[in-house]
Amino acid sequence: MMSDSLLEKIRAVGFFRVVIRPTVLPEELSMVDAREMVKKGSVSLRGWDYPHIAARNDEHGGSEYTSEFAQDWCDLYHHVEFWRMYQSGQFLHYKALREDLSKDGNVPEGRVLGVGSFMYTVTEITEFTHRLRAAGLYKEGATLTISLYNCLGRRLWVEDPNRLDFTSPMVTQSDTITVERSLRTSELLLGDPKEISRPIIREFLAAFGWNPSQDLITSTQSELYSLKLGRDR
Repeated sequence: MMSDSLLEKIRAVGFFRVVIRPTVLPEELSMVDAREMVKKGSVSLRGWDYPHIAARNDEHGGSEYTSEFAQDWCDLYHHVEFWRMYQSGQFLHYKALREDLSKDGNVPEGRVLGVGSFMYTVTEITEFTHRLRAAGLYKEGATLTISLYNCLGRRLWVEDPNRLDFTSPMVTQSDTITVERSLRTSELLLGDPKEISRPIIREFLAAFGWNPSQDLITSTQSELYSLKLGRDR
């Protein structure tokens, strides 16, 4: 059973809060169907799925059902998160920043945000939203809200050792950064999820004083999808 302390653990560090709300309320989902929708839409491009689907129930995570929502949770090393899919089709996800929990000695001291991992995560979120529409949700469109919390004084970090880090710190003075998009059903079903994510990525990074080129974002996203292709060979 997910404890209240998991949410406290997430809120104690930097974390994503993602909400996907249907534009028009659909027929109520059964709790079994709600979890199945998330399972069908889950994105696995880099070895850890978004959102994470629990394989079993143990001390590190599990699946739970209530009268209002289905929920999965995880507390394993730097993977700390939970998601809920409600009867209404609204999806909620809390996900701790791995930079704040990782024991990897390569992570710098202080509050940082790995730019590559950040771009990956936002791309996975829009890919997941697209897949939910393909699975039958959000037939009239949806509103996607992505928030990043505990950002005050956080600086951007280039975690790829093959790329140069910033010559001067890119730091935000916002404690919370939120970007919201209203997505039409045609965008969700027929559009490219990567294209939807690019302006969202740029809007977030602008809060740190950085305006990455379109080519840089596109190439980073291509790297993400190539990770999946490499694993499938």
